[in-house]
Amino acid sequence: MLHAAAMLTGLWIVWMLLTQRWDSALDLGLGAGAALLCAALALRGGGAGEAFARIPSSLLLAGSRIGPLLQGAFATMRAAIAADVTLKPALVRVKTRARKSEERAAFASMISATPGMAVVDADADGMLVHVLNEDEVDAVDLGALEARVIGGGA
Repeated sequence: MLHAAAMLTGLWIVWMLLTQRWDSALDLGLGAGAALLCAALALRGGGAGEAFARIPSSLLLAGSRIGPLLQGAFATMRAAIAADVTLKPALVRVKTRARKSEERAAFASMISATPGMAVVDADADGMLVHVLNEDEVDAVDLGALEARVIGGGA
């Protein structure tokens, strides 16, 4: 996926440098469209992997989680400012049903983006997650998030 993103960005930059027209939104859009067309052709020809094809659904999923993530961040800040933090840090083993490495990586990324949680280790069976408060880990929420990641969208 990183190679495909680098290819898309590189092609767009080359387009802008060769045409030297970056002063309007139309020119920027044409450059992005041409780069996207080239990347789509590379994807069609086997030049990019499945992870590249999952980018739109991953972006939608990440966007749909902005509200809960901001609420969690503000709750953490309120607790830190009030100095009434009673933490119960722990390492929690999270089993996963994801079989593809791209799905496991996306799920680990979504977990690490959650305030108070960080993936420490991951393998084919699951992940080791460090949590700040063991009592606030909700298995149902993690299962729903995993189902959305595996399902490929929001």
